[in-house]
Amino acid sequence: MKRAKRVFAIIIGLTCLLVGSVAMAASINVTSDPGALGAEGGSVQLSISIANDSEYAMENISVSNNGTRFFKTSGVIIAPGETTAFSQSVSIPAAMLGQPIEFDIAWTENGEQKYSTASVTVLNSGADLAEAALSVSVKASSSQASRGESITLTYTITNSGITPISGVSLTDKEIAGRQAMVSGITVEPGTPYVYIHEFTMGSSTVVSVPVVTYTGADGSTVTVTGSEKTLGMVNSKISVSVTQGAASEEGQQFTIALTNNGNQRISKIKVTDELGNAVNSDAISLAIGESRTLTYTVPTTETRNVVFNISGIDATNTNYSDHTETYVVRKYIDPSLIGISFSAEVASPLDSAGSISLNFTVENTGSMDMQNLKLSESEYGLLYMLESVPRGTQTINQKMSIGSPRDLIFKLEIEDPSGNIYTYNAYIKADYVGVEAAPTSTPSVTTEEDVLNEVGGSISSALRTVLIVLIILTVIAGIALIILDHQEKEERKRIARRRAQREKMMRAQLEEEAKRQAALHSRMNSGSGDDLGSTRISSGRPAERPDVPSGDTRIR
Repeated sequence: MKRAKRVFAIIIGLTCLLVGSVAMAASINVTSDPGALGAEGGSVQLSISIANDSEYAMENISVSNNGTRFFKTSGVIIAPGETTAFSQSVSIPAAMLGQPIEFDIAWTENGEQKYSTASVTVLNSGADLAEAALSVSVKASSSQASRGESITLTYTITNSGITPISGVSLTDKEIAGRQAMVSGITVEPGTPYVYIHEFTMGSSTVVSVPVVTYTGADGSTVTVTGSEKTLGMVNSKISVSVTQGAASEEGQQFTIALTNNGNQRISKIKVTDELGNAVNSDAISLAIGESRTLTYTVPTTETRNVVFNISGIDATNTNYSDHTETYVVRKYIDPSLIGISFSAEVASPLDSAGSISLNFTVENTGSMDMQNLKLSESEYGLLYMLESVPRGTQTINQKMSIGSPRDLIFKLEIEDPSGNIYTYNAYIKADYVGVEAAPTSTPSVTTEEDVLNEVGGSISSALRTVLIVLIILTVIAGIALIILDHQEKEERKRIARRRAQREKMMRAQLEEEAKRQAALHSRMNSGSGDDLGSTRISSGRPAERPDVPSGDTRIR
């Protein structure tokens, strides 16, 4: 039994090794070919490499510079762990040589909007090769914030020379105090050094003044001051509520509600889409607490990632700007071309182990092939995925381990060629053999504009893996217990055989001794008979004979 306990202890130890977790982020790099041009400028090939180190796919990717979109990223999806590169020929004027060219990158992950920045510097090959010079700039995620809100500041230090500069430090007194934010860094030519700082707005407006210091070739301290960036502590705030209507052949209508939730009047308000098209023809003004509703129709002739930009001027004559999240508008497809039916039935009822087998039927009776089928259960999670769903009937068999009887609610999601999502439901009552499981099919079609990634499927798969490993370990433990039990039985049999052999030997010895004693008494009795033959009998009773030990006399 001690061995059995050791076996179970090993099983528990192995089970505890089945847990782990990871977390990742994304990285972006921009390069230029060639890396330097003559003093008059010229054309270069800019390349941007985007590596997705996240656990979700990067979608709706856009790259822009001062509002102008670069690189063909429309429709590109970068899966987790993959890297995608884009390139474009760009004309660089002489004034931009030696200056960082900054790009704003936007994308969505699991429906959440993400932003980042990257830059590249094209050097001036006609500059003095012996001279190395630094420049510094700062970019803010917002020009204003309320007290306690955060503003992301991106500092870029650029070396426009041809030799590296070491011992560089960066300070911004009103942002981070007199101490250097970074120090002792080296800035390579053509490779800007980027530092990101999260600033929390206090009780008053601040001015960011980035200052870079380094030691020059002659040993003197060189100080470079960048352009100022004012971060206003004002409560200019326009809350934006966007309602996306149903798509039609004429387009998809958006309702945009603007409310001034700040503490000052905002005027000259303009709303534009991501392409620069005006939503409101005339600029509007909003007093404190005032609201205005706008409508805007986006064509459904192609897929677009729609973003609304809001701009205006507050009472302090400070420019106000904001933008909404991304809304996907897909190419319109006539619903009459879509025909999907979905049903479920029990193939094998719930057994004693808590497993049930089900058959699902998906029938595409429409005029086009569908895609990206996802079958899931409300508690169990993702069950099945199919990339392409041609016209015709698809039969899916799934075995589920649900433990005990319960109502199963299944959801089928399927996309048309434009990415519009259609949802259908089916219901099954899971019960043991002999209890009727009545299948019902109640399809309901809804179109969703954003796809939420399913995490239930990976969790269910992990649980099934753990369960299989535990079953295997339990079987191994059972076999070990059987072997140990068999060994114990064999040992008891060997002990019993040795005991029987000893008892047999003892009985043989006793029988031999009894025979010897019997022979001895026989000889004694024979000698007494001869004496009686010559003796006169004086009474009618026979002479008493001594007791003769019997053959089973025990040795005492």
